Amino acid sequence: MSDQFVPLDLMRMMLGAGDRASLLFYLEIVIRTSVMFGWTVVLARLVGNGSVGQVGPFELVIVIAVGSAAGDPMFYPEVPLAHGLLVITVVILLHRFTQMLAARGGRAARYLEGQPAMIVRDGVVLEAALGHGTLTRGELFAMLRAEGVRNTGEVEWAWFEPTGRLSVFRYAGGAARAGEGTFPEP
Repeated sequence: MSDQFVPLDLMRMMLGAGDRASLLFYLEIVIRTSVMFGWTVVLARLVGNGSVGQVGPFELVIVIAVGSAAGDPMFYPEVPLAHGLLVITVVILLHRFTQMLAARGGRAARYLEGQPAMIVRDGVVLEAALGHGTLTRGELFAMLRAEGVRNTGEVEWAWFEPTGRLSVFRYAGGAARAGEGTFPEP
């Protein structure tokens, strides 16, 4: 009966049960984590510096995949390190392959990289474009405020980029038009 699961057992929750509670397994976790971390850093160099500063949807998938693949072998004794190393390597190689496809341009590049969406034209928010990029009106106004825009009438064009950033082009010479205030209602 000692093998029964006991809910809210703090010792089991903190230190584990059975083999996982041994000090040698904790040392193994340190070694496994070090190996997975080191290999992930080596492969991350293949991704390149450009991807680090801007995380788009495609890069987010890579982060999730690599994190999952690296995490399991770190502390699950039944998951060999070789499995995690292989998964991370394949994910990074697939990323490099898709980068090469995107660099060639064409339809694959447009699909992989996405297209910017015009969100503001001549001081007017293009409501139909908001939903395509999953950008809400409140988020748009917050991004405009971050660019120092007090009123949409100051903006000739604003583009919602595939990276999630907003490119704002103001009227030349400060020739603002009528528009909406970007500040929230008090």
